[in-house]
Amino acid sequence: MTDKLILKDGWVVTGSEAGSVWPQADVVIEDGRIAALGPGAAGGHAGETIDASGAVVMPGLINAHLHSNEAFQQGAYDNLPLEIWLGESYPLFGFPILNERDYYLRTMLAAIESIRAGVTTVQDDYVHPPATPDAMDAAIRAYSDIGLRAWVTVDMWDVGLLDCVPYAREVIPGNERREIETLTITDCADWLELFESQFAKWHGHDKRIRIVLAPCGPQRCSAELMEAINDLSERHGIPLHSHTLETRLQAVQAKEMWGKTAVQYLDDLGFLSPRLTIVHGIWLTDGDIALLADNGCSVVHNPLSNMKLGSGVCPVRRLLDAGINVALGTDGLATSDTADLIEAIRAASLIHKTGTHDYGAWVSALEVFRMATIGGARSGLMDADVGSLEVGKRADVILLDREHWGFIPLTNPIRQLAFSVTSEAVRTVVVDGRIVMRDRVIQTLDEYALKDEIRDAAERYDREWTPKMEAGAKRLRPHFEQIYRRANAVAL
Repeated sequence: MTDKLILKDGWVVTGSEAGSVWPQADVVIEDGRIAALGPGAAGGHAGETIDASGAVVMPGLINAHLHSNEAFQQGAYDNLPLEIWLGESYPLFGFPILNERDYYLRTMLAAIESIRAGVTTVQDDYVHPPATPDAMDAAIRAYSDIGLRAWVTVDMWDVGLLDCVPYAREVIPGNERREIETLTITDCADWLELFESQFAKWHGHDKRIRIVLAPCGPQRCSAELMEAINDLSERHGIPLHSHTLETRLQAVQAKEMWGKTAVQYLDDLGFLSPRLTIVHGIWLTDGDIALLADNGCSVVHNPLSNMKLGSGVCPVRRLLDAGINVALGTDGLATSDTADLIEAIRAASLIHKTGTHDYGAWVSALEVFRMATIGGARSGLMDADVGSLEVGKRADVILLDREHWGFIPLTNPIRQLAFSVTSEAVRTVVVDGRIVMRDRVIQTLDEYALKDEIRDAAERYDREWTPKMEAGAKRLRPHFEQIYRRANAVAL
């Protein structure tokens, strides 16, 4: 990181509450923070200077929900709803166990895709059922090495398949049911021990790494675990990140388990607060939305995976109108099949224009841009530090090429980000005042030397693990299909 970096004469979109945009302005960065900003702000400052006159300068994008652990499965699945997809990609029998280097390379693939799409912060909901530290250590090292800001979860659950999916004990035959019951599931104490060790080891590392708590979903966690997680979140002042009401089946499951909605159940646990981010939140009732709003919760919208899995459409307009903070995510690389957040920006800017002719209820490109910047920062309890270009904030900045075809003519860069350009427009990425990509070349490591190793690891994964995963999934798939059809026949 240079002591001082000056981005001069760019078309600056601050993303601030005031919405300041300057067709020609400077950004002065000192010691990783924005020291001055605006037309002529570089005057009197010396340091490394980047001529930004050919660039649109924006706050770095924040991917508020990603599963880097799926990076070796891009394009692996199609035409599967979530519950059946889970059985294929996270099979009970044949789940992949890799070496630490391959865990590193898998996350590095997602990290490189992220930077090349202008993402400066990822909220990586890292799912690793064996609950061993090696996989998470490797993922965090990848983020540290490449220079991304990463908020990495310890994703926890201690309720087995037979008790977190409706009708599973009725539908799955006795022999297979007994075999499932013999599988080891990480208990509450072990999850909490893993969190404490990872938090002590990594939280605050490089000023860019944070460890976050993620109860995988309320139906997958015991009340004991949920209460312990909530206590840890309050004690450490860190976010809670939980898949909730992603599918219709989950709404049915909530009625089966608790006789109420999942959000009402979370409210009973004292779980609703500004620390909580609901991931997906597609099947929220009006009462759920009111509870989330009253308690200052956030929701992460994941349009790409929601469309691909047929889960439904998040009620973003109702959330925004209720005053709820909404962030934006790509979701996992085996559901959205990309870590390119600009693709999610485009999807979110378009999908809400379908389904109603009341164009006053549509979601605008500006609203989606805010989801992808300050909304993600607020979800991560970091909006005082990142998410917009303002004096005093950490210097997470991206420069997009004004010569990209999608910026001709340059009229409204936020709308053109949503509708016209691709991630190829992202030329330079600055994280914490450090240039991590310059003119499409990653500066922190040799991307192309690493690419061959990543490809070899991914292809080896496909050769060695995909057949085992498919065989394991095949045994349970007919039962998942029956459960899925039965749950979707239940009235809500």
